[in-house]
Amino acid sequence: MFKLQSCDVLLFSQEGSGIKKIIGRWGVGKWGHVAMVGNTDNVPILFESTGRGAVIHSLESNRGRYVKVMRLNVNIIYKVLLSTALNIVADPHSYYDYYCIVRSRIPRVLKTKFPWLPIPLKYHRDAAMICSELVAEIFWRASINILPKNIVPLPGDFEFSQFLKPVAEGRLLVDIVV
Repeated sequence: MFKLQSCDVLLFSQEGSGIKKIIGRWGVGKWGHVAMVGNTDNVPILFESTGRGAVIHSLESNRGRYVKVMRLNVNIIYKVLLSTALNIVADPHSYYDYYCIVRSRIPRVLKTKFPWLPIPLKYHRDAAMICSELVAEIFWRASINILPKNIVPLPGDFEFSQFLKPVAEGRLLVDIVV
């Protein structure tokens, strides 16, 4: 069993079957979602952006999902990250950014797969965020440049951040506990 810590970054494996999984794995790789672990008053939570925008969810709602746990390898006051995350999810303008998928994420995937295509890569940070933007934004606002700011982050990008190290992989709340 592996114990999660506050501010761990969880990369969620693309699960399911069929064409959605095949396209997802081809497009963005093994990791299809990312969230950050929080712990407020000894209650484990996840900061994530889903179809409802930037939200706080219970870890329990993701029980059994396959994750890779990435942990900060720099000294930081975790309360700063948690406070930043709480401020973002409290912002009523932190919607899910469906437009970012069309405007930035799909062009980035296509440019990666077909580099000869003349596809411009445009990225603009705003209050609406997809999952990877939310987690990156938490760190950016806490002055940790976890990923480059000039290109839309994807969940798998966190696996290669110089500020994170892999510490565990397995089923959430089965192999990996709070």
